Amino acid sequence: MTLVYNYFLYSSIFNAVVATVLGLLILLKNPKNKANKLFTLFCLAFCAWSYPYIGWPIAMTREGALLSFQLLHIGASFVSITYLHFVIGWLNLYNRKNKIILGLGYLASLFFAINTFSPLFIKGMEPIFSMRYWAIPGPLYHFYLIMFFGLFLYASYLLLFNFKRTSGILKKQIQFTLIGMVLAFLGGSTNYFLWYNINIPPYGNIFAASFVIFTAYAILKYRFMDIRLIIKRSAVFTLLVLIITAIYSVLAYLISILFIGLIGVQSVFLSGILTAVFVALGFEPLKKSLSVATDKYLFKAPYNPQEVLAEFSDKLTSTLDLKQISNFITKRTSEVFKPFFVSLFLLNEEKKEYEKEIVWGKTSDDLPKIDSKIFNKVFNYLQSINKEKEILVKEEIKKINEQLDNPVLKLLIEMLEKYGVNLIVPLYVRDKLTGILFLGDKKSGDIYSSEDIRMLEIISGQSAVAIQNAKLFEEQKKFASRLKREVDKATKELKEANVQLKKLDRAKSEFISIASHQLRTPLTVIKGYISMINQGDFGQVPGKVAEPLDRVYKSTLRIIGLVEDLLNISRIESGRMKYYFEKADLLEVIEDVYEELKQHAENKGLKFVLQKPRVKIPLIIFDKAKVREVVMNLMDNAIKYTDKGFVNVELKRLNNTLEFCVSDSGRGLAPDEMPMLFQKFSRAKGVQLVHTEGTGLGLYIAKNILQKHQAKIWAESEGRNKGSKFCISFKIENKKIEKKLGKK
Repeated sequence: MTLVYNYFLYSSIFNAVVATVLGLLILLKNPKNKANKLFTLFCLAFCAWSYPYIGWPIAMTREGALLSFQLLHIGASFVSITYLHFVIGWLNLYNRKNKIILGLGYLASLFFAINTFSPLFIKGMEPIFSMRYWAIPGPLYHFYLIMFFGLFLYASYLLLFNFKRTSGILKKQIQFTLIGMVLAFLGGSTNYFLWYNINIPPYGNIFAASFVIFTAYAILKYRFMDIRLIIKRSAVFTLLVLIITAIYSVLAYLISILFIGLIGVQSVFLSGILTAVFVALGFEPLKKSLSVATDKYLFKAPYNPQEVLAEFSDKLTSTLDLKQISNFITKRTSEVFKPFFVSLFLLNEEKKEYEKEIVWGKTSDDLPKIDSKIFNKVFNYLQSINKEKEILVKEEIKKINEQLDNPVLKLLIEMLEKYGVNLIVPLYVRDKLTGILFLGDKKSGDIYSSEDIRMLEIISGQSAVAIQNAKLFEEQKKFASRLKREVDKATKELKEANVQLKKLDRAKSEFISIASHQLRTPLTVIKGYISMINQGDFGQVPGKVAEPLDRVYKSTLRIIGLVEDLLNISRIESGRMKYYFEKADLLEVIEDVYEELKQHAENKGLKFVLQKPRVKIPLIIFDKAKVREVVMNLMDNAIKYTDKGFVNVELKRLNNTLEFCVSDSGRGLAPDEMPMLFQKFSRAKGVQLVHTEGTGLGLYIAKNILQKHQAKIWAESEGRNKGSKFCISFKIENKKIEKKLGKK
C-alpha cells in the first residue's frame, strides 16, 4: 500500500477512535443531560461514517471499495442533521421553524441512508487520477450534497448568530465549537472533489476530527459539558501507558543485548522478568509525576484545599472582631481564587438592606447598598426549587432565565453584568441569610471549577457562623454597655441590687461569649468535617468506622441543639428574642407535629391519639415557628417519659379560649416537683435515668414564649407513676397582640 493510502487509512482510524472516545466520555459524565446526549448522537453518526471509511483505502477490488463507500454514506447522511440537532438542543432554540427543519432533515437523511445501495445514489466505481477506485455519483447524490451542506451551513449560522448575542463562558464555548465544526466539515468536504472529476484527493480528511480537539479545549478551558476530571484521568492513563510501553521496549532491547554480551545467549524469559521488575518499581513514581504534570499544565490548581480549609477554620475561630473576620474572608478569598474583586455585604436588620462591609480588589463600578427585597424574591424562588442555599453562577442564572423570563432574575442579571459579578455566595446560618459574598471574574480568564464551587460552599458556611458570632458578640457588648449605664444611674438608691446586677452582667457576658465562641463555632466546624468525611470527600469511610462516626455526628447535633437552647434563654432574658405574629390555624400546627412524632410513639408501642375539636375552631394570632417548638416539646416529653399505655393530644374551645392538652400514662409528677417545673434547669427526680439527654430548659423556654402570646401553661398530676397532663390556653381574641400588628 502506498504512502498516500496509508495516510487515508490512518487518518480515518484516528477520526473514528477520537470521536468514539469523546462521545463516550461526554455521555458517561451526565447521561440525563440533553446536550450531552445530542452531542453523543452526533459523534455516533460521525463514527458510522469513519469506521466504514477505513475499508476503501485497503480495498483491492471494485466491489470492496463500492461496499465501503455505500456503508460510510449511511453515517454521513446523518452527520449534518445530528450536528444541527445538537446546536438547537444545546442553545435551546426549539421553535416551530427549527422543529420543522429537524423533522424534514431527519426524513431526508433517512431517505438518503436507505438509498446508499441504489445505483441512483452511487452508479459505480472507476479508477480516477491517482485513486485505485473512486465512486461515480448518481442523480440522488447531488441532492444529498445539497442537504448535507445546507444543514451544516444553517447549524453554523445559528452558532454564529448566538455567538454575537451571548457573553461570558457560553460565548467562548460557542466560539470553539464553531471553529472545530467548521474545520471538521471543511476537512471532510475534501472527499467530494473527486466525485466531480476535480483532482483534489481527500487530504483534508484528518481535519474531520478537529471538532474533537476544539471541544476538548473548550472542556479544559471553559468547562464545556463539565467532564474536566474524566479528561484529566484519561490523559494521565494514556501518557502512563505510552511511556511504560516505550520504557519496556527499550529495557527489553538493552537487557537482551546485555545477555548476549555476557553469556552469548539471548534469554527472552530472563529479559522479560528483569524488565518487569524495573517497570514495577518505577510505576508509582511515574504515575505521581504525570499526575503532578497534568495538574500543573492542564488543570492548574493554585491552592491546596485542605490547607485553605484549615487556615479558614483556625482564623475564624480565633477572633470575634467583625472587621478582622470580614477583612480575612475577603482578602484570603481573593488570594485563593484570584478574582478581580471580592465584596462582602452584611444584612442590616434595622434598615432591612445589605450594606457593603468591605471590598478587596477593584470593581468595574462601585456596588451600592442592596435592597433586601430583591434578594428575598430571588432566594424565595430558588427555595421553591431547593436551590436557595447554592452558590449562584452568573451563566447558570442566565440559562434559568432563558426558560422562565422572570423580571426579578432579569434585574439580577443586569446588576451582575453592570458590576462584573460572576458568583453570588450566600452566607446562611440555619435558614437565615446573614450576608452575601460577591466574586468577580478570574483574572486569568478561567472559569470557577467544580472544586472552586465546592470549596466556596464550605468556606461560606464557616464564614457565616463566624460573622454571626461576631455580631452577637457586638450586640452583647452594646447590651452590656447599656446595662452598665442604667445600673450606674440607680447606684445611689440600689447599692445592694447594683452589686448583684454586676455579677449577673458578668455571668451573662461569660455565658454568651462561651456559648457563641467556644462552643458554637468549633461544633459547626466539627459537624462540617464529619459530614464531609461521611460523604467521602476525604476518601472511602471503612465500614467499622462509619457507625461510630455517625454516633459522633448525632452527638454533635445534640450539643448544637443545647447551645441553641442556651442562646434562646440569653435572647429571652435580654429581650432580644424576636416574634413574628400572624393569624393562623393552631390545629394545623398540632396535626403537623402529631404526624411527625406518630411513628416514634408507635415504635414504643404507645397508643398515640389526636382528638380534634368537633366544631371548626377560629384562627388565632401567634408565632407559628415558636408555638410549634412548644407543642413539639410537650408531645415529645410525653412520649419520652411514657413506657407503656397512651399519650392523648386534644384541642378544644372553651368560651373565648382554645385549650390544648397532652395527657399520658407515664411516670407522673410528685407534689413537691410541681412548683419547680417551669424553672431553668429544673428536672423531675429520677428522669435522668429514663432520658439522659434532657437539660431542664424546654418548659422554661415554653413558658416564656407563651407569656409573649398572653397564653397560660400549667401541669396536672395525681402523683408519681399516675401520669400527667400539660395544658396551654390561648385567647381567641388577643387585643394586645392585635394592637401590635396594627389590627383593630
